Amino acid sequence: MTYGESKKQILALIEEYSPAMNKLTEDEDIATRLPHLFDLAYKELAQNKKIIATKTYQEKSNEKKENRYTAYTLPSDMYQIKNVFMLDNNNKRCNADYYTVGSNKIYINDNSNGQTILEYYKYPQTINEKTEDDFYLEIDQDAQSILPYKVADDILKTDPSADYTAFATEFQRKLQLLDNRRNVPSVSLREYEPDENEGEFDI
Repeated sequence: MTYGESKKQILALIEEYSPAMNKLTEDEDIATRLPHLFDLAYKELAQNKKIIATKTYQEKSNEKKENRYTAYTLPSDMYQIKNVFMLDNNNKRCNADYYTVGSNKIYINDNSNGQTILEYYKYPQTINEKTEDDFYLEIDQDAQSILPYKVADDILKTDPSADYTAFATEFQRKLQLLDNRRNVPSVSLREYEPDENEGEFDI
């Protein structure tokens, strides 16, 4: 879903959607506040249903590698490391020889024979007045469907004449149903074939 499509859903929920208007609403105050309230809710949901990203650190190309560690910068949009591993020349997954220092440096052994892959959870891109309507949201589709209720709740909280509690309640209900798993366990079943002698007993 795009940012523009999500805005239409939000405005439709609070009965402020005007498709003929350039800003999709006749309420200038809502149009001004919408990007910033959207950004707050967007980032909150990104921490409930995390966005996974990767960064690849290529091995040193020099023929004679030394057993030393080179410092690299961690991604600026990272808020938590998920996993670090190495892929050798045959794309076989191996343990990576690394360590981290502080919040923005990773040190990787130059003697590693392969490329080091960093899997991490990232912050989404900031939404503001300059964000184009065709920007695709980075959170998963199930989280996108919850987002309009949170933003609608935040928009109406400052309006004393509005009953925003219905949106807050619906957001919390949907949030409880949100599946945060990234890997779903699976099992393989095979048809049971009894042994020809099964069930026979010697007396």
